Amino acid sequence: MAQKTKKKLIRVWAIVSALVLILLTVATVLTQFVMQDVLASLLGRDVAVYAEGVTPLYTTEYTNKDEVYQAANKLNERICEEGFVLLKNEENALPLASGSRITVFGKNSVNLAYGGSGSSGGDKSAAIDLYTSLQNAGFAVNPAMKPFYEDDKRSGARRSENSTNLDDGNTVFYSIGETPQRLYTKEITDTYKDYNDAALVVLTRIGGEGFDLPRSMKDVEGARQDSDHYLQLDQNETDLLAAVCEAGFKKVVVLINSGSPMELAFLTHPDYYAYQDKIDAAIWMGFPGASGVNALGRILNGEVNPSGRTVDTYAVNFKNSPVWQNFGDNLITGKESGDRYLGLENENYYFVDYEENIYVGYRYYETRGADDPEWYAQEVVYPFGYGLSYTTFDWTLESAPENFVLSDVSDKMEVTVRVKNTGSVAGKDVVQLYGHAPYTPGSVEKSEVVLLDFAKTPLLLPGEECTLTLTCDPYYLASYDYTDKNENWDNCFELDAGDYALYVSKNAHDRVFEVPFTVKDDIIISEDPVTGNTIENRYTDLELDSSDYHLQTLLSREDWEGTMPEAPSVDDRTVDEEYLEALQNRDHNNEEADALFDLGLPATSQTDISLVLRDLLTDENGQNQRVSYDDPRWDAILDKLSVEDMVKMCNMGAFKTNELPIIGKPATNDTDGPTGFTNFMDRSGIYWKCCYYCAEVVMASTWNQELMEDIGEMIGAEGLIGADGKGNNLPYSGWYAPGVNIHRSPFGGRDFEYFSEDGLFNGKMAAAEIRGCASKGVYCFVKHFALNEQETHRSSNGSGTWVTEQAMRELYLRPFEIAVKEGHTTAVMSSFNRIGTRWTGGDYRLLTQILRNEWGFQGMVITDFNTTSYMNLRQMAYAGGDLNLGNDMTLPDVIQPNWCDASDPVDMQILRQCVKNILYTVVNSNAMNISVAYYRPAWWKITIYVVDFVAVAVIVFTGIRCFRGKKEEHSAKA
Repeated sequence: MAQKTKKKLIRVWAIVSALVLILLTVATVLTQFVMQDVLASLLGRDVAVYAEGVTPLYTTEYTNKDEVYQAANKLNERICEEGFVLLKNEENALPLASGSRITVFGKNSVNLAYGGSGSSGGDKSAAIDLYTSLQNAGFAVNPAMKPFYEDDKRSGARRSENSTNLDDGNTVFYSIGETPQRLYTKEITDTYKDYNDAALVVLTRIGGEGFDLPRSMKDVEGARQDSDHYLQLDQNETDLLAAVCEAGFKKVVVLINSGSPMELAFLTHPDYYAYQDKIDAAIWMGFPGASGVNALGRILNGEVNPSGRTVDTYAVNFKNSPVWQNFGDNLITGKESGDRYLGLENENYYFVDYEENIYVGYRYYETRGADDPEWYAQEVVYPFGYGLSYTTFDWTLESAPENFVLSDVSDKMEVTVRVKNTGSVAGKDVVQLYGHAPYTPGSVEKSEVVLLDFAKTPLLLPGEECTLTLTCDPYYLASYDYTDKNENWDNCFELDAGDYALYVSKNAHDRVFEVPFTVKDDIIISEDPVTGNTIENRYTDLELDSSDYHLQTLLSREDWEGTMPEAPSVDDRTVDEEYLEALQNRDHNNEEADALFDLGLPATSQTDISLVLRDLLTDENGQNQRVSYDDPRWDAILDKLSVEDMVKMCNMGAFKTNELPIIGKPATNDTDGPTGFTNFMDRSGIYWKCCYYCAEVVMASTWNQELMEDIGEMIGAEGLIGADGKGNNLPYSGWYAPGVNIHRSPFGGRDFEYFSEDGLFNGKMAAAEIRGCASKGVYCFVKHFALNEQETHRSSNGSGTWVTEQAMRELYLRPFEIAVKEGHTTAVMSSFNRIGTRWTGGDYRLLTQILRNEWGFQGMVITDFNTTSYMNLRQMAYAGGDLNLGNDMTLPDVIQPNWCDASDPVDMQILRQCVKNILYTVVNSNAMNISVAYYRPAWWKITIYVVDFVAVAVIVFTGIRCFRGKKEEHSAKA
C-alpha cells in the first residue's frame, strides 16, 4: 500500500512539476522576449550603470531634479507673463488697484484647464489654482465663491472631461459645465457688495488628442440651441455675463481659459450682445501649465505688463470661415454629408478636402477684407498678432530700402525700427513685418499679406528705447505655381514682376510703415535657396496620386462667393474600386530603390572591428566634434551590426531607441510632448518631477524667439538631469515636440499644442526652441509631418487629406522646412493621416524627395504611434522613415514587421540607411554624455528570475524527497 502511495506521489510530482515548468517557460518567454518592450514601458526598463572617466559633452548649471524643476516652473511663469494676451482694456480698467476686493465667477474657476490631454497631458496635482494666484497678488477675494463652485450639489454638474479614447474617431459632445443662474442663492449674491471692486468671469474650453472640438451642441446641457458650437457662449455663460454686468461691480473682467480661439464678439460688437460695453477688460490665458496661473495675479495687479499677441484671427462667426464646410466629420453642415467614402462595401475610409486653398486664417480675412473694409469689420473681432499693453510705444523707421528693385531671391531686405516706451510703466512691444505681392485675376492665388518676420523688444522702462531689425527673405513672399498659371513653363516658387510692399505692422491688419519695392522681371525659384537642390512638383498631375485629385472647387479671390467651399455631397464621396486599390496599396513609391541593388549585400556582424560609436565624436586630432553624416567611419560602425539587431532597432522605437552594446550605443529615453517631458503613457518611473509647461499656444503668444530658445535650453537641462538615479538612470535624449502643424480651424482638437495659424511663424518659433534643446543635447521630433490639422478619424485607416501643392508648400510644409533649415532638427515625426491616398509615413515624395533631398534634412524620421494596419513598415523604410513608434505588442503581421530579407541587397541597403539615420541623431545628443558599463535588470525581471529559481528549487527539492523516500522504502524491504 505504501509503495502505491509513493508511486502516486511521484506521478503527481512529475505532472505538477511539468505543468509548473511549462507555465514558467511560457511566462518567461512572454515577459522576457515577446512582451518585454511593453512590460518595460509599464514597469520599468533595465537600469544603466555608468562607466567612469567619461567627460560630458553637454553640461548644465543644475545638479539635481529639485533645482531644475524649480527653475523650469519659474520659467513657465515668465512665459505666461509674456504669453497671456490683453484683449480689451477700456479706460485703463486694468491693472486693478492693490488690495482690490474682487469676486470670481464661473464654475470652471475651480476646475481650470491647465493643459490638454494626450501627448500634451501633464500632472496637474501640484498646479497653482486661480484663487491662490489672486491672493498671492494681494487681492481680497470673495470667500463665498470657491466653496460654492466646488460643491456640485449647490452649483451644478462640472464640465465634461477630455476623451480618453484617442483613436475611435467618433464625434464628441462636451458640456461647458457653467452654473445656471437659478442656483445663485441670495446667500451668494448678498456677498457681492463687499467684494465689488471687480468681477472676474472665467470662461473655459478644453482640448486634447484624439478628438476635435464639437461643432454641434445637440442635446448638450446648457446649450442655447442645437446649432450652436462649443466655442460659443452657452446659455448659462450668456446669463452669467448678463447678471454680472448688472450686479453693480465697478469693473468686469473676462478671463478666457481656452487653448483655442472662441467667438468673442460679445467683447466688441454692440449688435452681438447687449452688454459688450459693460465688460471693461478681457485677458486670454490659454492653458497655463502647472505654475503659470501665478502670472495672472501679477498681470491683474500691474506688477507685470502683459505683452502677448494673438496667434489666430478671432472671427465673429466661425461658421462663415471657408474651412467650416470641410472639417471633422462634416455631419453638421445641414446636408447629406460626411467624411466617409461611399461605394466601398464594408470598408471605412475617410477624407478631408482643403478647398479653401491658401486662404486660411488671416490670409482669408485680410485678403477678402482688403477691398471691403465694412465686411472686415463685421467678420473680425481681433486680427492675427493683436494685443494691448498697459503702456504706449512710439515707432520710428530708422532704415529701409529705398527705390529697391529685387532681381534675385537671395537679395534679402532689412528694415530697422526704433521703439520707444512713451508711457508710464515698463513694458515690451512686438514689431511685425508683412509682405504684399501683386495679384492678377486668373493667375496664381496670393494672400493680400504674408508674415515675413517679427521681433520683440526687451523690457523698456518709461522713456527707454531700442532698435529692432527685421528681415524680408523674398523666398517666403514667393508663390508656388503648381499648375503653371503664369504660363512660364515652370512649376516652382515664383515672384511675379510688379509692385510689392513691406508693411511694418502692429498686427496683420494695422500697418504703421510701408516700404515699397519692385520686381522688374519674373523671378523663378526652381532651386532651393539654402540647399541649391531642385524644387519641383511632387504631388501634382499624377491622377489619383495627385494631392488635389479629390478637390471639387478651390476658393479664389477672383470670385469669393462663386468659389466658396461646400460640404462634400454624396456624389463627391462616392468612389470606385480604383480608389480602394489605391487606399489599400502597401507597395512603396520609391522609384529609385532598385538602383541600390548594384551596391550588393552590405557586411554584417563583423565583430572583429574595434571602432565604436563614441569614436566618431573625436576627430583625427583628438578634438571633440559634431559627428558628420558623411564621416567615412560610418561604414565600419554599421558593418558590426547583425540583421536582427538592425531590424529590432527600427521596429521597436516606442519612447526609446534600443541599446547596441557592440558599438557602444546606449538606450535612449524619447518621449512626449510639447508641454515638457510629460509622457502620459509612462508608468515606469522614468519621467518623475518634470515641469508641466504651459501649452505651446501660450508659448507662441509671447512672439519672443529668444524666449523660445530659453525654453528649449531649460527642457534640455531637464533632459540632462534625466531620470536622476530613478527609472533607468538615463538622460532624456529625445523629445516628441514641438508640434508645428497650423491652426486650420479653431475646432482642431490639438490646436493648443501647435503654435499658430501661420506656417512661417510656427517654423521660426520651433526653430528657436529646437536650437535651445540641441545646445543641451536633446533632439526634437518635430511633428506631425504633415497635413495633420484635425483629429477626427486620423488613424481610422488614415484620413486622406486632399490639398493643392501650392497650399501644401506655402502653408503646411513651411514650418517643417524652417525647423530643418533654421532649427537644424535631426528628428521628425510623421503623421497618422494620408496625403491623398498614401500614408505620410510611407510616402517617398514627402520623407525623401522634399524633406531630405530638397531641404537637406539629416537624421531620423519616426512614425506616430503605430497600432494600425495601414502603417506599413516596409513602406516606411523605403519612403525614408527609420523608426517605428511601436513595441512588441503593436506589430501585427499586416504591417510587415519582418519586411527585411537578409538576402535581398535592396532591403539590406535600405535597412542599413535607416539605422544610420537613427545613430546619426543619437550620437549627436546627450545620450553620449555617458558610457554604460552594463545594464542592471529591472526589478520585475529580477522578480521573474527569483520566481523561476525558487520554483525550480522547490521542484528539485520535492523531487529529491520523493525519490529518496522511494529508495529508502526499497532498502527497508531489502
